[in-house]
Amino acid sequence: MGVEQTVSTRNQSTVNFTRKNLFIFDNRFTEGVFKNTTGANFTLQAGQLVARDTGVPGGFKPVTSENLADTIGISAYEGETVLAANQTANMNIGTKGTIETTALVLPATVTLDTAVGNKSLRDVLEALGFHLNEGAVEMTEIDN
Repeated sequence: MGVEQTVSTRNQSTVNFTRKNLFIFDNRFTEGVFKNTTGANFTLQAGQLVARDTGVPGGFKPVTSENLADTIGISAYEGETVLAANQTANMNIGTKGTIETTALVLPATVTLDTAVGNKSLRDVLEALGFHLNEGAVEMTEIDN
């Protein structure tokens, strides 16, 4: 949830509350263990692409610009947690369904149009079973 205070006086406060829904409709999820394989601190949050970590049974690892083709799902992690190198956390990932692309947290320099072999990242996600919805306004408006 985002909170932005727009007016603050001695006797009045105006605040805009925003909430972005990543998973919109008919989503499927699976549970597993996420391992930080980046070699540095990593902030785990919803909307990040994840790949399979074959070294951990039922495990996941972060997707970087080098392993986009290995994407198997999208993090459905609640909140944010900073993981040290090789630290793990239990989490769920979305594997199918309609998602809001503006809520995705892509690796640095990566967009939905980034080439992954002969496809774009958008094509890879669609092939996994995600329907990419861009700019949905249902349930994403400012609420006071």
